Amino acid sequence: MAVATAALASSSHDGELGRGYEVFLSFRGPDTRLTIADFLYEAIKHAGIRVFKDDEELRVGKEIRGNLLQAINESRIYIPIFSKNYASSKWCLRELAHIVKSSRDDAEKVILPIFYDVDADDVKLKTELYRQGLQKHENDSGKDTAKQWEEALKEVVRIKGWNLKDYGQYKLTKLMVEEVSNLLWTRRTDMSNHLVGIKDRMDDIMKLLDLGAFDVRFIVIHGMGGIGKTTLAEAVFRQIYPQFWGNCCFLKDVRTHDIIGLQKKLMFDVLNLSCTNPFFIDEGVDVIKTRFLGKKVLIVLDDIDNWDQIMRLAGETNWFGGGSRIIITTRNIEFLVKEGEDDNLPIPNSGQFSFYDMPEMNSHYALELFCESALGCAKPPLSYMDITDKLINALGGLPLALNVVGSTLRGKCPSTWENALCKLKNVMNEDVKKKLMISYEALDHNQQQIYLDIACFFINEKKTIAVKYWDSIFGYSTEIEVNILKRMSLIKISNNNKLWMHDQLRDLGRSIVHPESGEIHMKGTRLWSPKDAFHIVRTETGTKDVVALNLGTLDPHKTYIFKRKQFTGLVNLRFLQLNHGNFEGDFKNVFFELRWLSWSNCPSKFRATNLGLNNLTILMLSGNNVTEDWGGWCQIMLKVLNLNDSCISELPKTIGMLENLEKLNARSEHLVGEIPSEIGALTSLKYLDLCQGRFSGLPTTINQLTNLQQLDLQYCNSIQQLPELPKSLTFLTLTSDSLTTIPDCSNLTNLVDVTITGYSIEEPNTEGIVRLPALKRMVLRIGRMALPPTDFSSLSQLQHLSINCAEPQSLIGLPSSLQYLLLCNVQSLIDCLFQLGEFVKLHIGGYSLGEIRFEVLGELRKFNELWMSNCPLLKTLPLLPGLKEIQSLTLVHFPRLIEIQGLGELKSLQVLHIWECNSIKSLNEFDLSNLQNLKSLTFYGCKSLERVLGVPKSCQLVVDDCPRFNRDG
Repeated sequence: MAVATAALASSSHDGELGRGYEVFLSFRGPDTRLTIADFLYEAIKHAGIRVFKDDEELRVGKEIRGNLLQAINESRIYIPIFSKNYASSKWCLRELAHIVKSSRDDAEKVILPIFYDVDADDVKLKTELYRQGLQKHENDSGKDTAKQWEEALKEVVRIKGWNLKDYGQYKLTKLMVEEVSNLLWTRRTDMSNHLVGIKDRMDDIMKLLDLGAFDVRFIVIHGMGGIGKTTLAEAVFRQIYPQFWGNCCFLKDVRTHDIIGLQKKLMFDVLNLSCTNPFFIDEGVDVIKTRFLGKKVLIVLDDIDNWDQIMRLAGETNWFGGGSRIIITTRNIEFLVKEGEDDNLPIPNSGQFSFYDMPEMNSHYALELFCESALGCAKPPLSYMDITDKLINALGGLPLALNVVGSTLRGKCPSTWENALCKLKNVMNEDVKKKLMISYEALDHNQQQIYLDIACFFINEKKTIAVKYWDSIFGYSTEIEVNILKRMSLIKISNNNKLWMHDQLRDLGRSIVHPESGEIHMKGTRLWSPKDAFHIVRTETGTKDVVALNLGTLDPHKTYIFKRKQFTGLVNLRFLQLNHGNFEGDFKNVFFELRWLSWSNCPSKFRATNLGLNNLTILMLSGNNVTEDWGGWCQIMLKVLNLNDSCISELPKTIGMLENLEKLNARSEHLVGEIPSEIGALTSLKYLDLCQGRFSGLPTTINQLTNLQQLDLQYCNSIQQLPELPKSLTFLTLTSDSLTTIPDCSNLTNLVDVTITGYSIEEPNTEGIVRLPALKRMVLRIGRMALPPTDFSSLSQLQHLSINCAEPQSLIGLPSSLQYLLLCNVQSLIDCLFQLGEFVKLHIGGYSLGEIRFEVLGELRKFNELWMSNCPLLKTLPLLPGLKEIQSLTLVHFPRLIEIQGLGELKSLQVLHIWECNSIKSLNEFDLSNLQNLKSLTFYGCKSLERVLGVPKSCQLVVDDCPRFNRDG
């Protein structure tokens, strides 16, 4: 039995137990090992197919049992290799009889016989070859058993098989792999419903592939570990490989395999060159390059992590014939990006590379995937609904985590699920952790430090502020390190420039530094949990290993007093977060390494002089109780000072002493005093936020801030006018109820983004604004007063324009670069719209007439999105002919709208949102059934809506706050 156990272990060495085999090889070892059996096994395995190869001559006993029985039962394709001595082996015949029985019971299973050195007549028992073997078994095993084996042989030989002498070994192997792949992938394609959430992503990839084009293309699918990159690549590969006439290869897990072995597989799969072919000896890339020329191929390189792998497998577009497609999956696009750039541009062949950032799975698909894994159905029963939602939230919607954890809970009771949830809140699933650790371990030391800082403290923090913190720690510009984390799919940067990280990656980082279960060298370095942080402070057990503490108050109604001795062991502390706390005594030389102090709700009476914050870079005092007493704060080496929502009534004149300050946030309605002229001494200042302040204006010295790039004066309702502003400005926002004139911006030639809103403006002079060469975005709101006739066509970079336009003749020209236009309080569409070559999206707000025509929009070749809001008189909305090619339509607050005309003709429509349209009762069933591209249909706050019929199956319907809607109907 020990021999048999060893044979089983050998048979399943590839770690496939538990995943299920797909192909079972049955053969007589002495006849076919080292020839067709081994060759076919390796070829099928390299095709990414789970195959079982049995060592028959090591078997003992008389029954098929254990893993061998499991392998036969779970396989979908059987390949018996009939050789001269096949029928002389009882084990081979036992396997064959069981294979035949299994295939009879399941019509999905297929037998593909190979005649190695025999003919079909031999297996049909028309010759002596197999008859002699059966006669011998009849004497040993009895007539009944021999009869079963005879019937199995005769049943299998009725299937058309492959004879080696008709093809040769290499060609036969290639044909068999193609046939097996075709059969399996056809079934998997039929099971597309189980590829949860993959269809839309496949559609996106198909657009990038554009199989009708004759050029050569590289498609890079990138994203964090476990997000489904390989699953997507496999699904696409299965769908399109027949179009490449067998010249296809899927190289899985490239990162972990020997490159020479992958080259051999690539040559075999695509060109039928075996690993023993003399052409391949020591030739490698040169053979691949010369042999691929003129051939149309499909290659998938899965899990790439460096440029050399691409260069040695599929490095140049001129290796391939027209129409070839190379799909790459990777967690890390750093090696594909030009040094110093933040763009996703590859080093060579930038025209042929396209990048697809793998999106997160939405909540609907996350629910379906988890339920398929855990319950075998798309939705949970009522008793599991609440715990299912909690588990999905805890797993962050990551497909890997959903599958792994869901599978472990299959067949378990709700109480077991509750226990799993409690465990997940404290301990990360080990299988998921191992997968994600691959990316973490690929980082260098400083990148790991930055990753851990983000995971523990900086999610949703502004990237610019965090970078200044890391710059001060490491002594060089760390912007490039942050970009590397982004390209490695460990973080993302949101549209408002904030750091973001997936929940599972956050949990990975926090598990690495956990005080009890963390990695050896990182354990307890960042105490992000206030409970743990308070423990080491109270017990005075802090060590030099601790670099960051979160002392957010455990009890929001209690103020904690901290003493020097509690921090003396924390000699390397560089990040400290407090809430309601205060310090007592002399802390000089305690916080020498501190670079970031976040102190919310700090007391009104304090002194900075006793803290010794000489190296502090970031000071966050948002929501503090500070008034005018600034004792000593102006003596610190600060770069970022945040005073948002503080109680200060005016900035002190000593603020000019902060000569290194780069960012000042003083957003507060309590700021009523004049801004001191000394602010002009902040020559390093780049960002100034004085929103909500009630001061009447800015000092003329503001012009001395020659490095100022962003000035935010939103809701500063006492400002009447502005002085001359520094030419360096790129971003300006001014909103004031008291503003009397549009500021003169003619000298702001670097201005990229400007917002000016003032409903008391008496002189709407736009001469300065139309001469801003760099302007890309402009919001200009001056109430219902008509602008003078204005030609914006000179703003050649303008992409986004939001403007009040009470009279159409106010706009006599728009730039061809414009992509988005928001028109408020309009009475008709503007004829100059037809000039817009890049125009994509139109938003009409406050349309006051009872009818509207869209003909002018039909002339725009790229226009595809319309948003209309607050149209009180419109009863019918005629969409044709101007909106025939539209892809997204949103209608908000049309209280009288009862009919949408021409909806069924919008063949390209993908998104339709209808909100607060209280007169609509239903949509035409014929119209909706025609919209086969519709993916999202949303009704919100439509009080009269009763029914929605004819919604395409592929469309997600959401109906909310519609009390008369009949869901059963």
